[in-house]
Amino acid sequence: MSHPRRPTFDPALPPRALARMRARPERLVPASAGPSRRPTWRQGAALTAAGCTSLAALALLSPAAGAVLVALLCLGTTMAVLGLISLRGSFTDDWADLVMHAFWALPASAAGVTGARLLLEQVVGPLGSFVPGDPATAALYLTAAVGGTGAIMRPGMVARLASENAGRYVLPEDFGRPYGYAARRDEPEAHLFAQLQQATDRVEEGTRVLGGSFDAGHTLPLLREEEWRMSQELLRLRSLRKELLRRKREAVSDQVTRALEPQEEAVDRAHAALAERIGVLTGYGERVHAAVTAHREWEQCQEIADRAADYADLALTSSRDAVRTEEIDESLLSVEAAHSVREELVREAVDAGASLSESLRRGPGGKGGG
Repeated sequence: MSHPRRPTFDPALPPRALARMRARPERLVPASAGPSRRPTWRQGAALTAAGCTSLAALALLSPAAGAVLVALLCLGTTMAVLGLISLRGSFTDDWADLVMHAFWALPASAAGVTGARLLLEQVVGPLGSFVPGDPATAALYLTAAVGGTGAIMRPGMVARLASENAGRYVLPEDFGRPYGYAARRDEPEAHLFAQLQQATDRVEEGTRVLGGSFDAGHTLPLLREEEWRMSQELLRLRSLRKELLRRKREAVSDQVTRALEPQEEAVDRAHAALAERIGVLTGYGERVHAAVTAHREWEQCQEIADRAADYADLALTSSRDAVRTEEIDESLLSVEAAHSVREELVREAVDAGASLSESLRRGPGGKGGG
């Protein structure tokens, strides 16, 4: 295990948003990307609504603006279609492809806008006697305002959720090289965090595999909270350690290097303290993993014992010798032994989980977290 392998999320995130982002981790934004200079999604929705509503009012008040506004809407629809094609990534590779797609996208958009305007003319046409402008074109822009705003702010949109909750998840990229090997000496925080993630993953696996005999309903949420809390501490420690290494490389004299020693000692102490806390969690994860391994061993032994009679029949029909029943008995004894080991390890994991839950509730200072 060399590096974190998945995102870590703030457990306080809304469950729906958490499930959406967990299902599409490739849409999440690493911390190294920094804050975006583009308008936020909410600002984009507000600008879309305000712009389209203003143009709708212009269409109602200015008779001469109708044709220009229809042409502008055709161009806007074409750009939206080309943007969707570009985002899909399967129809275009470069700008030349987008230009080629524009030859069919522009006529299709014009036909769609014209057809929609004709339909709206049948509905809002009588309003033309009350306003100086074109009510059908105004209705088109009001429809675009509602549709555009709804498309930008639609529930469950992963790109928007990732942007709005950028500070509430940690990616493998935030600890250095993603999904690749990093030496423990080069990325010590990445190794600690990978161990922490593995502990949580093993408890989740135990919940799935062991069923009702292993109840981690109280421990697993605490583990996720601890994983999130320690991720913040490890990222801060990594930032300070990187800064310290940079200052040591840039030191112009031994006196500067000696001045950095207290900070280096502080980083080492913080790393040792975090390693100790994470070691407690990984120890619990190892206990659960041992119980899962024993459970699977018992299942496999049970499957072998269930098929023992079939193999005995095969031996009886292909040999004149009597079948030795002690071989079947040995299979049954293996099942009993595996089941006993499984039950014992599950009990130990449950006891360890109860002790760990109590320790996590008390917190590092030994007092209750409430």
